[in-house]
Amino acid sequence: MPRDPTIFHDMRNNLSILVNRQHLCGRFVPARAKVGELLRSLPVNGDGGGSSSAVVWLAGHSLGASIALDVGRDLMSTWGLNLPTFLFNPPHVSLAPVIGEDARRDVYTMGYMGKYLLGWALQRHRDHMDELFRELSPWVPNLYVHPDDPICKGFIDYFEQRERMQQRHPRLASAASLSYRDMVRSLFGKQGERPHLIPSAMVWENRSRHGDGHGLWQWWEPEGSEKLMLSPKRYTWP
Repeated sequence: MPRDPTIFHDMRNNLSILVNRQHLCGRFVPARAKVGELLRSLPVNGDGGGSSSAVVWLAGHSLGASIALDVGRDLMSTWGLNLPTFLFNPPHVSLAPVIGEDARRDVYTMGYMGKYLLGWALQRHRDHMDELFRELSPWVPNLYVHPDDPICKGFIDYFEQRERMQQRHPRLASAASLSYRDMVRSLFGKQGERPHLIPSAMVWENRSRHGDGHGLWQWWEPEGSEKLMLSPKRYTWP
């Protein structure tokens, strides 16, 4: 029997991430409100009467990273506030961990092709997502991920496959802002976007094969040690 009184809330939030509905959960909405309240309480250059994002950083691990991602994304798209953001093992639900490399490329290529074609049929939703990506593009959160961690591996594949599409099929790559689920919802007049879809990121991939790929401890190790072998890659949009 679990003794941690928060474990049931964590499980519920983890399930919400699985279905990409985390932005409506009990911990996500208050987090947005609290950070907004904090920012409004801070003076600009010490002279009062405003807010400053320069002294506020967002950080989290796993579920906490998902909350920080949601807050940072909302602040950038709603208020234009670009907060430094550090996300350790952020969850990204993906089939990538269970399919082979060759099959993965084919799946992504077909997926991009389908979304590109549907995007033209659903022009209003496509325009909405293009504008959202334009607003979010200056925000470059730091993503700390491990290829052996199935919870965050989806981010690695999302950015790697997006870059591959930009190099080989630039027109299809514009569909990176779209998801089938959101496009189906738009048919019923419900505008939305997948919380994990972000245009820019600094991805820090730990290539070490020692220890738990999802553990927070790995990021405390000295860089260059056998337990922390970082390979950085910056992704921008478009």
